[in-house]
Amino acid sequence: MISNDEYNSVVELAIWALTIVREVPHPNQLAVRLTETDPLTGAFVRLHSVVQVLDRIALRDNLGYVSHATMNAIEAALREFLELP
Repeated sequence: MISNDEYNSVVELAIWALTIVREVPHPNQLAVRLTETDPLTGAFVRLHSVVQVLDRIALRDNLGYVSHATMNAIEAALREFLELP
């Protein structure tokens, strides 16, 4: 998830998420590798794969939370990708 808890608590709103994949075909700046402190160590968060989850019932499995360091890396990469300060 990349939307925050306050936003996610409003049932009428779609949840925003990034996809996590085991492999990236071509290493590039549009992916952040998960570290040993994250669930699914070695997988990648694909920054160009933003999805909206409209059916909250479909979210059945919680595999854990990424580390603060990984969230910071994702935020920095998203800011660079979107050319934000």
